[in-house]
Amino acid sequence: MQIVDLSYLDNISETDLILGSVGAIVVASASATGSSPKTYALTDTFAKKLQNGGAIAIGRGLAVANGDNPTANVAVAGEGDLVIDIDGSKFLVSKNTAIALGIVIAIDFPQTKR
Repeated sequence: MQIVDLSYLDNISETDLILGSVGAIVVASASATGSSPKTYALTDTFAKKLQNGGAIAIGRGLAVANGDNPTANVAVAGEGDLVIDIDGSKFLVSKNTAIALGIVIAIDFPQTKR
């Protein structure tokens, strides 16, 4: 088949591709042993597209363990043009308590038009 008359078709401009993504991952764990151990772990993440074409993702985690042999861990990771992560843990010897905290912020910059 041969199409000869294409006058009814319109030219369209090139479409800009949206390249990029943003994400945050948070993992928290807490454990303790003994007669009355107490543990707590919390994670929270969200991602949002910004009006300027960029995006941001934020994640946070908290782990607390109290009892014999307490351990608390938080691991964070992010994906984006700029990633800021903070991992920290502390062991309180006098209280047999372990605490871990983690925060991650990932930012995807707007793509520049060419």
